Amino acid sequence: MVALGVVKPMRILHVCSAMEMGGGERHVADLVAGLSERGHEVHLAARRGSPLVDHIRPFLAAVHLLPLRNSLDGLSAYRLSRVLRAHAIEIVHAHLGRDYAPTIAAARWSGGTRVILTRHHYLPLKRNVFYRALLRRANRIIAVSEFVRRSLLDQFGLPEEHVVTIPNWVRREDIAPLPDRSEARAELGLTRPVVITTVGQLAPMKGQEEFLRAAHLLCRDRSDCEFVIVGAASAKHRTFEARLRRLTRELELHACVHFLGHREDLRPVWAASDLFVLPSRGEGFSLALIQAMAAGVPVIATAAGGPAEIVTDGETGVLVPPGDPIALAHRLRELVEQPALRQRLAHAARQAVWARFDRAQILRCIESVYDAVCGTACEPKIA
Repeated sequence: MVALGVVKPMRILHVCSAMEMGGGERHVADLVAGLSERGHEVHLAARRGSPLVDHIRPFLAAVHLLPLRNSLDGLSAYRLSRVLRAHAIEIVHAHLGRDYAPTIAAARWSGGTRVILTRHHYLPLKRNVFYRALLRRANRIIAVSEFVRRSLLDQFGLPEEHVVTIPNWVRREDIAPLPDRSEARAELGLTRPVVITTVGQLAPMKGQEEFLRAAHLLCRDRSDCEFVIVGAASAKHRTFEARLRRLTRELELHACVHFLGHREDLRPVWAASDLFVLPSRGEGFSLALIQAMAAGVPVIATAAGGPAEIVTDGETGVLVPPGDPIALAHRLRELVEQPALRQRLAHAARQAVWARFDRAQILRCIESVYDAVCGTACEPKIA
C-alpha cells in the first residue's frame, strides 16, 4: 500500500510518444493536469504533431519535441538527457513500452533523475535479457491493475516492491451533468426502447466483432434493441473497421447498429444507454468501463485482465468469457429482460467506482511514489 502524505513540489517530465488519443493517453493528459494543479512543475516530451500536446499545453512548463522513434532511439535518449539536466528534472515518467529504454538511458546520463514507468497495456513486453535488465533500472514501475502487475513480476522476475498497482481514475466532469435522456437519444439518432453501447478504439482486440455477433443473436427474437459503437480506427486498423461495417450488413444489422466514430464528450452516450458492453479480448484497465459505471449505466465486461478487477460479477456488473458472443448474447438478453436487475447493478457500481477510483486519492498515491523514489538524494544540478 502506498503511504499518503504531504509531498513537496517537484520538477517532473512525462515521456509519451503516442500519436493518437486512447485511454492511456487520456490518463497521461489528466495526470499532467492534476500534477500541475497540485503545484508541480510539469514538462512533456512528445513527438512533433502529438495530439497530447494540445490537450494539456496550459498545464505544461515546457514541451520538448523529440523523434522518440523506438526503443533503440539513442539520439532521442541523448537529447532527453540534456533536457533533464537543463531543467533539473527530478522525476522522468514514461508511459509507452517503446519509450522505456530511451528514458532510462537519459536518466542515467543525466546523473540524478529518478525513473518511473507506467505499464498501461495488458500485452507482455518482449521477454529477453535486455528488457529484464532495463526494467530493473527503473526506480519504480506503476501497473494500472493487479493483472498487469503480476504479469510483469512473473515475466521478468522483478522484486515485489519494485512494481506497485495504481489504477486509473474517473473524473466527475466526464460524466456529469448528464443531458436529458430523450434529448441525448434524439441527438444520437436513436429511436428504439433499449440502447446497448460499446466504447473503444476500433481494433480486433477490442472485441467489436464479438459485440456485433452477440447483437445478431439477441435480435433473432427481439426487435426493440439498438446498438451503438463509439470509437475510431487507427491507420493500421482501417481494414478492420471496413470489416465491421461489412459484417453489420451481412448480419442484417444495418438498421439497428450505429457507428458514431470518435467522440470527445461521452455524456450524451451515457445518458442514452441502457447497457454498456466491454467486449475486449484483453484489457489492462478500462477508462470507458469505469466511466459507464460512474454514470449509472449497468455494465457487462469480459473477464479479461483488468476489467475482472473492476467488476464484481453479479454485484456491480456482469462478467463473461472473452471471445464468446454466445455467452455475451445470453447475458445481454438476461439484463434486457430484467430492468430491476439492471438498476440494482448500476446503483452498486456507481458507489463502488467513486469509492475505489477517486481522482484526488489516486493522484496522491502517484505523488507518494515520486516522493519515495526521490527523497533527499534526488537533486539534479542545472547544466
